[in-house]
Amino acid sequence: MTPQGTVLLAGGGATLPETVRAFIRFAGGMDARIVILAHTQSDIREAGERSVSFFEQQGARNVVAPDSVQEETLASHLHEASGVWIPGGDQNRLMRLLGQSGAFRQAMQGVLRRGGVVGGTSAGASLMGRWLPTGERNADGAVQRGAFSLAAGLNLLPNTIVDQHFIRRHRWARLLCAVLEHPDCVGIGLDEGAWAVAQANQLRVYKRQVVVLRAVTTPREKGQLMGCRDLRMSLLLEGDTLLLGERRG
Repeated sequence: MTPQGTVLLAGGGATLPETVRAFIRFAGGMDARIVILAHTQSDIREAGERSVSFFEQQGARNVVAPDSVQEETLASHLHEASGVWIPGGDQNRLMRLLGQSGAFRQAMQGVLRRGGVVGGTSAGASLMGRWLPTGERNADGAVQRGAFSLAAGLNLLPNTIVDQHFIRRHRWARLLCAVLEHPDCVGIGLDEGAWAVAQANQLRVYKRQVVVLRAVTTPREKGQLMGCRDLRMSLLLEGDTLLLGERRG
């Protein structure tokens, strides 16, 4: 799923200094060009400045946080970047501002093709998948099609659906519905404080717990309800690894 480059996923809550230091290493070290995209926040400039300061405290020396929404401006920053970080906030806001731009998407993919790293925490992590939870809920307590709204993500970690604050906020049903609606995708649920790295089709957990959910057999529907005879769930701990690209039976 990630033939080139690295995708770093953090589950939300306070971002750990160790997470940022690892991101800097994956980007190429303290002098690597890192771009912060704080477009998940209502005040892009202020949020970007906070993130830049935090990255600099962890040793980064070449960090920028453009607040522009212009394709050409952002693309020029991304073309020079070996690392792109997206902080938490509202994933839908970033997609409204940037997600429809082909140039932006291609520039983000270009970071990975050059062997760089892209990553984010909370909403920033959700953006990495093919589909993302929007936060809208349409049916209480039911595992059925459309119970939770999904939208297209940036697809930087192809064929995945990434959720965050997962165990703390009891988002099991949301990820289950998403995987049943899109059984070609692997669901990844990161708890608060958790972080993991995807490289060369392998997910490695570096902190706390990460859930990986996939439909082994083809999901079924009866009326509005969805079902599946064989679901596979992995609950990964620090140091665990798992291949993401295993095929369904």
